[in-house]
Amino acid sequence: MSFFLDHPNRTIATIRLEVYIPNERSRFKYSTGRSVKTVYWDKKTRRLKTMRGAQGDRNRKLNIILNEYEFAVERIRDLYGSALTKDRLKSKLDEYFHVDDKKPETVQELFDEYIDEIVNLGTLTKATIEKYKRTGRKWSEFQGKRKIMLHEINYPVLINYVTFLRDRYKLTDNTLHRNINFFKTFLIWNQRNGRKVSDDYKKIKINQRETDNIALTQEEIKILETIKLDHRLDLYRDMFLIGVYSGQRFSDYSVFEKADVSTNSYIPLHPKLKRLLDKYDWQLRTISSQKFNKAIQQICKKAGFDDEVKKTKYRGSKKMIERFQRWEIVTSHTARRTFITLSSTKGMPDHIIMSITGIRDPKTLQKYKKINLETVMSQAQKVFL
Repeated sequence: MSFFLDHPNRTIATIRLEVYIPNERSRFKYSTGRSVKTVYWDKKTRRLKTMRGAQGDRNRKLNIILNEYEFAVERIRDLYGSALTKDRLKSKLDEYFHVDDKKPETVQELFDEYIDEIVNLGTLTKATIEKYKRTGRKWSEFQGKRKIMLHEINYPVLINYVTFLRDRYKLTDNTLHRNINFFKTFLIWNQRNGRKVSDDYKKIKINQRETDNIALTQEEIKILETIKLDHRLDLYRDMFLIGVYSGQRFSDYSVFEKADVSTNSYIPLHPKLKRLLDKYDWQLRTISSQKFNKAIQQICKKAGFDDEVKKTKYRGSKKMIERFQRWEIVTSHTARRTFITLSSTKGMPDHIIMSITGIRDPKTLQKYKKINLETVMSQAQKVFL
């Protein structure tokens, strides 16, 4: 017998065992229900890699579990000999690992298990893990005292959940789309681990809407570069500009290290970027995005970015229009969007922008591009020259 990953080309895969049984047309396959990050899998030994530290401890524990599966298969083989069949092996493995004895698990229990797994795997950022935790808390609030089982999730339940999120949290369509996708990922994880999940979740479609998020212009960047600020705001301005010059996410550029741009990296070390990083000896403070956003908005207000901006949001069929002064909607993410917009405007090919920013899907890139009014007017003037 041997162990294999069900999807070896994915970031995370489930381990299954395969056994050759004489007189059977195909190999017997049995899911262990254990998911792993594929980079930790040794294809030669068919086990988790030997490593140091906390990940090494997790790998050793999982290898012990796999050894137990191997031991169980050998005992069952010895018991049945040539009379062994796929059905008998499955039945005995289910019995050995108490598959039939397990009580039906609630969605909340499984969600807690899912959170534990993604934390242990270490494949997601803390911010993303926190979003999954919030999804779990919202589900808990939705079900109330009733403990909904996994097999009970069907189309009506999911529609009620969508309605609850809309009504309770006043979510716009784009935010609701993200929340539901987090929950769908959890359901897919259960399917991958051999649990029965209704495919009704595939019928739930929340339309994404075009966003009105802004990008700063070249002139506004020059204003930010030269505006006189006190020591506290100077740091926030510099960190925002580091995001503009690098095109990275706030969670990445706020913890820049020299290794990030010196080895196997597509981040261009522009002279302006290097000057700012050297200014802080490449040791930037860790700042929460909420605190950062308040500071950069204060800076943009001081810089005079006060023209009116209209933002359109949708909640189902309801269209809502809100008006802001420009500085009010500048956030840490505006820096990344500004890099993409300015780079595209100046003719940088999409594949280069994607390499620098780490964006893999061209559709995602298009959502970031924000062509400003000045660019539109400039290009329009050239049409009839």
